[in-house]
Amino acid sequence: MRITLRQLAVFEAVARSGQVAKAAEQVNLSPPATSMALAELEKQLNARLFERIGNRLQLNSQGNLLLPLATDLLHRVEQIEQAFTRQDGDLVGHLSVSASSTIGNYLLAKAAVAFCQQHTQTHVDVAITNTQEVIQSVAQFRAEMGFIEGHCTDNRLNIEPWHKDRLLVFCHPAHPLAGQTVKPAAVKGQSWVLREEGSGTREYFVNAANELGMQPEAKFCFSTPDAIKLAVKQGAGLGVLSELALDKDISRKELALVTIEGLVLERQFYRITHKSRQATSLGLAFVQFCGNFFHLSRE
Repeated sequence: MRITLRQLAVFEAVARSGQVAKAAEQVNLSPPATSMALAELEKQLNARLFERIGNRLQLNSQGNLLLPLATDLLHRVEQIEQAFTRQDGDLVGHLSVSASSTIGNYLLAKAAVAFCQQHTQTHVDVAITNTQEVIQSVAQFRAEMGFIEGHCTDNRLNIEPWHKDRLLVFCHPAHPLAGQTVKPAAVKGQSWVLREEGSGTREYFVNAANELGMQPEAKFCFSTPDAIKLAVKQGAGLGVLSELALDKDISRKELALVTIEGLVLERQFYRITHKSRQATSLGLAFVQFCGNFFHLSRE
């Protein structure tokens, strides 16, 4: 059996995109050559790796078994290439990062652009999703590191504190509670506009609110901060988001804050990595850069 790196790269690209045509673009092959490489790999392994569902290819049990092994091997090859292709001591290569919504949109997107502007031979791909999907991305080797807002109990992963944040309760400026400091009982029965299930922001707020007996019920759920803010501006109810997402709206008086006595919403962000995956020099440099970048941004 002689499995090639090209075959594994094709397999990983198809697994991520679900389509041969899109995978072909990623690995710089024609669609027929991509299909042939995948067929040769399945023949060598004597196993089908995908099931066709509609116009997409979805990993089956055998494919799910191969994916983390293939990704880890390709990652190690990339580490070798990075170690021997630096020019003038600068960083080179591609870094895959996964981040939950608040972190990705309000912290990492800016940091990734600034990092790549400083290190012009690098590319940082930031996939923005919710906490649970970030955990799966790192656990399945699709991302070298992840940044999350919620809890992680996956024993395959290393978890370390990374950054601190504060959640704020807000409403339409004409809402009766706008600008008020109220007791928890005053918001019982209010309509809430919250993030979707699996969101770290939602999990943290609901847990803290329930400790005070608030029992918030979501009337509307959205997966992005912008959608939540728009709904609240339409009078849909009270919202909860990171202060990172609300700064401009509050300063323009398009939204108003509500302070609830005893409700402490200071939280910790975390960085997660796989225990079986060594950090690349590019990944370590990016983490260090982010620390300096956010420190300077606050000054």
